[in-house]
Amino acid sequence: MSANKIPSVTVVIVTWNSIKDIADCLKAVEKQTFLPKAVIVVDNNSSDGTPDLIERNFPEVKLIRNLKNEGFAKGNNIALSQCDTDWILLLNPDAFPSDNYIERLIEFTDGKEKIGSLTGKLLRIRNDDSDFDIIDSTGIEIFTSRRVRDRDAGMIDDGSRNKPERVFGACAAAGLYRMDMMRDISPDGQYFAECFFSYYEDADLAWRAWRRDWEAWFIPEAICRHRRGGSPVGSPFSRYLTHRNRLWLIARNEPLLRILRHLPALMLHELLMLLRIIRYPALIKAVMEALIGLPRAIKYRKSLPDTDPTPPPFVPGVGFGIPDVKEASRIQ
Repeated sequence: MSANKIPSVTVVIVTWNSIKDIADCLKAVEKQTFLPKAVIVVDNNSSDGTPDLIERNFPEVKLIRNLKNEGFAKGNNIALSQCDTDWILLLNPDAFPSDNYIERLIEFTDGKEKIGSLTGKLLRIRNDDSDFDIIDSTGIEIFTSRRVRDRDAGMIDDGSRNKPERVFGACAAAGLYRMDMMRDISPDGQYFAECFFSYYEDADLAWRAWRRDWEAWFIPEAICRHRRGGSPVGSPFSRYLTHRNRLWLIARNEPLLRILRHLPALMLHELLMLLRIIRYPALIKAVMEALIGLPRAIKYRKSLPDTDPTPPPFVPGVGFGIPDVKEASRIQ
């Protein structure tokens, strides 16, 4: 690492009824070989005692109590507005970074001014807390349908992802972000789009960064365990948010002519979502809200000029049906 200046890091964690995980998460932060300058926790009006536990057991943490659930995007923005460091590490409360997680990520940035974000190798923790080397994320990827997923999610960690790679974006469950980049890609002052509330907000940030010629990297030596216990993935509410936010993601970042190049994948995705409306009526509300918000989203895209016209690395396909490893297949 350059001897001229040692980078500074703030850790930001947004909690909501996270009492099961938050203590272990904060203990993992305390053990970092590269200690952060500050740790900020924004609590979204938890009812399970999460903020009281933090105040009692982690007095050095700056705790911000929201009076209501402001969502992941605004919760992070509240914390980031109070950061004065070069980098911020976003952590989900159920993410537990290895002792050298920050150090490994920061080391890789030395002398690389175009790097705006980084992520390590996130490995899943199973419900019984057993450690099987199943990947949770090696960054996020975007398909030609504009569906976004965690790269390699559910795959066995067989060693094929053991080299640093440039990726579309970092997973915000344990992503390190350069504050200069965050300011550059946020013309309205919102680092994460608060209209998203939760879901796809890290994809929107990644796409804005790509458009402004900032790089995102996956660093396999940085390991983080992720339980994924804090988000109701697959619930009607999460499906409503992801469908609405995906449509806003496209409008906020992509001109119409480029969208038409991948029209078959886009139409197939919408057809599959249409078939799901019978089971998830909330998707109707998602489409209506997305359409109402389209003018605002398009106006936002025009407020942020591209400095690199290169399109993101779209993965061919719709993005549904990626295989997920079952417990039995791992231990056979």
